[in-house]
Amino acid sequence: MKKSFLLLVFAALLMSCSDTDTDPVNGSPEGNKVLLLKVDLLTNVFEGGKELTFPDNSNFTISTVYHPPGDFGDITLNYDEVNMPIFAGDIIWMGLGEITYPESMDTPQEFDLTQNSVEMPSSSQFALVPYGEFFEYPEVIDYEGIWDAVDNLSLVKQYRVINPQAKVNLFLYTPSVGIGDPADWDWIVILKN
Repeated sequence: MKKSFLLLVFAALLMSCSDTDTDPVNGSPEGNKVLLLKVDLLTNVFEGGKELTFPDNSNFTISTVYHPPGDFGDITLNYDEVNMPIFAGDIIWMGLGEITYPESMDTPQEFDLTQNSVEMPSSSQFALVPYGEFFEYPEVIDYEGIWDAVDNLSLVKQYRVINPQAKVNLFLYTPSVGIGDPADWDWIVILKN
């Protein structure tokens, strides 16, 4: 009886095992992955992020679908080569939109830290994601402040080691426009492994 019970418990445990990685934040950046990191525009504080996995492809182009806000608008950033979304969010005139994709972001506490900060890439390695016919970014961008917010994350280090020549894509998500409040705005840092 005791052997049967132990065998049953062992079988149940074995069946509960899975190949699926349930820890995407601190997983290995092997495969085709994109890392989104959210940094507050005004304070340069890291607010969270998400690691996304895509079908294999060696190229990485970001395309945008932008619907300007008459009252309500939205923007979607797509991984062009695999025709899949990277980011999407509402933009509301005289209101406040929200991020719709990814559905949730991991908190800063869920990210492993590295002891040594990752060296800031040269300014030529930063790229602003264009959107819409009249897209505008601030005249002065604090690249160093943005980078300092994420330079101690283990995943940032892994991505930069694997793909040191990759662009550091920056997108300024402005969920409130018109008399929008920059305190609601965030930089989305996009890294490709």
